[in-house]
Amino acid sequence: MVKVLLDACVPHRLRRGLTEFDVETAQSAGLDQIPDGALLAAVQENYDVLVTRDRNLTFQQMISSRSIAVVVLRLLEQSPAAFDALLPELRDPISAATPGTVTLVSRSGS
Repeated sequence: MVKVLLDACVPHRLRRGLTEFDVETAQSAGLDQIPDGALLAAVQENYDVLVTRDRNLTFQQMISSRSIAVVVLRLLEQSPAAFDALLPELRDPISAATPGTVTLVSRSGS
């Protein structure tokens, strides 16, 4: 089963919509106060995919050298409905994630 960490900037509610994966939040894992570089180092051995909204993370860190994949959510608005609408587009990139890659996910048509 794919192990997924939802970054602190991603609503916990997405966890309920991703039941086919082993999903944990940064807060529940005690990782919500760690800076990006240290976060990637801390999680890459225990998780397969980091889901975040932080696009800067992909520019500031060498993701290609990591043993974790990063999925970056791109939303025009940050309402619960907007995140829920993103769930169908999020499942495939998590399932197909390859270590050292970054995938941008946005709602079709946004």
